[in-house]
Amino acid sequence: MSNQGGPVGGFVIHLVTYVAVCGFLVCLWAFTSGSFAEVSDIAREPDRARELGFWPIWVILAWGVAVVIHLAATIVGIPGSMRRRRRKARERHRARRPRPDAAKIAAQVGEEIMARSAQALQSLADKRKAPATPSRRWVSVMFTDIADSVTHAEQIGDDEWTKVISRYRTLVRAAFAARGGEEVGTQGDGFLGKFPSPAEAVLCGVDIQREMDGVQEQSDLDLQVRIGIHAGEAVEDDGDLIGRVVNLAARVTGEAEPGEVLVTEPVADYLGGKLRLEDKGLRELKGVPQPRHLLSVRWDADDAKGTN
Repeated sequence: MSNQGGPVGGFVIHLVTYVAVCGFLVCLWAFTSGSFAEVSDIAREPDRARELGFWPIWVILAWGVAVVIHLAATIVGIPGSMRRRRRKARERHRARRPRPDAAKIAAQVGEEIMARSAQALQSLADKRKAPATPSRRWVSVMFTDIADSVTHAEQIGDDEWTKVISRYRTLVRAAFAARGGEEVGTQGDGFLGKFPSPAEAVLCGVDIQREMDGVQEQSDLDLQVRIGIHAGEAVEDDGDLIGRVVNLAARVTGEAEPGEVLVTEPVADYLGGKLRLEDKGLRELKGVPQPRHLLSVRWDADDAKGTN
């Protein structure tokens, strides 16, 4: 019982027992050696206990000292008892709480470890990744340009011209992708692309002209594209192309007629008879020290062959 009630409960039991036993002894003395009147006199004058032979006084005094000591110990032990009760209450509360799913915890920990590992690996890769050094390589370069673009823009207005340019860019990018080309850059209605071989560049140019021919048939706008292609060495630096091959391809585009694919002699040499070419002779190109031999690719249905 003292474990259930704690120090206070134990003291109460001790006190009740003390009172009961002492009361019994007082009654026993009153019935055998004295009277209850004498008990009342002793209660008023405790000094008469020895005179009247009140022997229970020794038990009452000795046991009373023990009760007082027990009371003091109880008062001192109350704080510790309260702490133990609170600790046991917390333990019971934790025992009643549902335990988390071990599998779920393991999955969450695994995901966290994987995420942190991926971040660490990415950080390490970023630190070790050195900036790409410029490299010289042989490339086929294409420039495209919409003929009379300023006149068209003035004719239909900025909003409509923006829509035309958007459709045109979609068409060119699809043609690049179909022939293994990569877009290097755009400026206004102009495109710069690179290709793995001269043949793929020329075939892409033919695809663009045929697509634009179909678009023109369905539109009131006389929209035509000029395409120039050259092949040679260029420096590739961070996705950009630098070198005379790029400048020369731009000059060739400037010489092309609307709806024409114009190529240099190095490009024509790689075609291997896949397309019919028209010799345009030697041309003086702005900024180029020597005349260049240019050829026009005949891409219409009557003249083209083997372009699929």
